[in-house]
Amino acid sequence: MNGDELLIRNMRTAREMVIATYDALATTQPVESDYTIGTTAVALGVANLQRLGWMVSNTGTPNIAIGFNPAITITTGILLLTGGFAFSTWFYDLELVQRPIYAIASAGGGTLHMIENAITGA
Repeated sequence: MNGDELLIRNMRTAREMVIATYDALATTQPVESDYTIGTTAVALGVANLQRLGWMVSNTGTPNIAIGFNPAITITTGILLLTGGFAFSTWFYDLELVQRPIYAIASAGGGTLHMIENAITGA
């Protein structure tokens, strides 16, 4: 395209935006999981290296901490108060989004809901 031309394209979906931006498309699928979190660290997520993004929400009563260290404690992770949430995407966090995630609660009976966005192939 020379300097006098302007390419205008009306994009109607996120898929069209990805193709226009990256000249490629990754087919994705949401993976939802619920976890019971207590005072011992629990590994979160199932998508692992195919994950492009994740979000978690503390749907229970006790506070929950999340982090990337399996030795996480309630005082060393990212604190999620009741109703709190956290998320990570490849666009902002690069390969951090693919790292294993762990959670621990301040008391027993915690619950956490997780949604991962994973590449599924063609």
